[in-house]
Amino acid sequence: MERFLQYSLQHGRPIRGVLMINGVLVQKTFTVLNYSCECVSVLLGSKGTPLLLPLSDILSCDYARGDHGET
Repeated sequence: MERFLQYSLQHGRPIRGVLMINGVLVQKTFTVLNYSCECVSVLLGSKGTPLLLPLSDILSCDYARGDHGET
């Protein structure tokens, strides 16, 4: 999972993930803005305000649709 978070941060590319937001499981496309060992700052979709999530609230990650990580 950390590999995908680092990929998004380094390349500015969106990834798809299963997140726990306000106690609800959601699948969203997001771009990582900042990443540490405890928290991740993400931008959901292509608009909106950044959201700070504990790393434990990101349950799964994958490349976004159409992206194969070849960058």
